[in-house]
Formats: sequence, C-alpha cells, structure tokens
Amino acid sequence: MEPVVPDHLPLPASFPIVPATNPDGGWGAQRTPLPAPPLGLDPARCDGGLDPLALRTFVVSTLSPEERRALRERLAPEERAHFAAEMADLEGECLLMVRAGLRLLLGQMLDADPGAVVLDDSPCPHCGHPHDLTATSPAGRRLHFATVGRGDLIVYAICRFSVGLGLGVPDGPGRKAWLGARRPARLAAKRQAVARGRCSPPRDSSVEYIVRYVDTAPEYDSVVSVVLEVPFRPDDPVFRDPSTD
Repeated sequence: MEPVVPDHLPLPASFPIVPATNPDGGWGAQRTPLPAPPLGLDPARCDGGLDPLALRTFVVSTLSPEERRALRERLAPEERAHFAAEMADLEGECLLMVRAGLRLLLGQMLDADPGAVVLDDSPCPHCGHPHDLTATSPAGRRLHFATVGRGDLIVYAICRFSVGLGLGVPDGPGRKAWLGARRPARLAAKRQAVARGRCSPPRDSSVEYIVRYVDTAPEYDSVVSVVLEVPFRPDDPVFRDPSTD
C-alpha cells in the first residue's frame, strides 16, 4: 500500500517566507511572484512534486473539443450528473471544465485515477464557509487545494498544508493600483487557508501564514495571492524572515 503523506511536514530550507509584519509592501513588494505553469493535460503524467506547494494555471478557452471530451471523462459519475442540467449554459460548461481540470491535477499529484480521488469541498462544519479543502486518494494520501479564477483563467494551488487563493482587481493602471489590489487578494487567500477547527475560538499561535503572489499573464488584469497555513516553530530558521539581499 502506498504510504500516507503526513499533513504537517517541515518546509524545505529553500522555501522563503514573507515577513508577517508587512506582506503587501516593503520587502514583500519587491519579490518576484511564484510562477504558475499551465496545467498538463496528459492524464498519464505523474506530477507529484510538492515542495510543499504546486501552482497551475488553466485557460478554459484554449481547450479543443477533443480535450473537453477527455476532461469530462475525468469527472466522477455523480459530478457529471450534477453538471448535466447546466451543460447547455456557457457558465455551466466552464464550471465543469474547471472541476475536471482540478480532478486531473489532483490525480497527477496523488498518482491516482482522477475520478477516484475523493474531494472534500463542503462548507466547514464550524463556520459554514468553504476553506481547508482536501483531496484523498484511494491509497489514503491527502492533499489540500484551492482554486480562484477571473474570466476563463483559473489558478489551482495544491499543497501539503492548508492553502488558500485570493484574487484582487486593480482599480486602474500602474504599480500603485497593482499594490492596492494585493491586500484584498491576501485576505481572501488567508480566509481559505485557515485549517478547519481553527476558524472559531479558542485559537492559538501554533501556526504561521506564508504569503506569496502568483505570476499570471498581464491580460487578465488581476493580482492572485496564495497563503499557506503551516506549523509555527520559532526555533526553526525556516520560519525566520529571509534576508533582503
């Protein structure tokens, strides 16, 4: 049987952390956004390299009819039935493709058949909001995921820790407007990244939030933030503010 991947693994020393004191400006504003390569549509591709985060972009309008049909086959039977009534609607078709793309990516990450991956994206039993979404393979491996989109651009995040994505739209051109969109994107991502059970009192300080921004094509005119909730260990240099050199 395939070994179960623990939910809380130490972060590699190469993974940088944005200072929690000022995630939207100063040192954090100068950082290069994390790249988000396109989703690989080859279902046989095993792409399980998490360190601890994987990002992918997915542009629905670029799919050929053959790719759309192939993606539908990646859905679980109950999902295909759920979306059947909306298939004639363009929004319903887009939602179906987004879900199918998510399943394909999770199958690649978990080395499992996409239709056999069990998704838990139901509302949180503690607060009723959708956060700390998880996917589990038949072998018992579990990963956390988040999605966000604007138009036909979708961004996926797959992580070993609770993860969230948020999107902000600048209110005009220029760097100042772009920086102004970072705060709402970061706050939305942090709300998604909160682990279930930590969304209501009593809270503690046993976690650290890592904030990063995702590199997407300029034509989508948006700022995408990714936030990870990881175990906090002040004696571990991994969790100290990195050098600004």
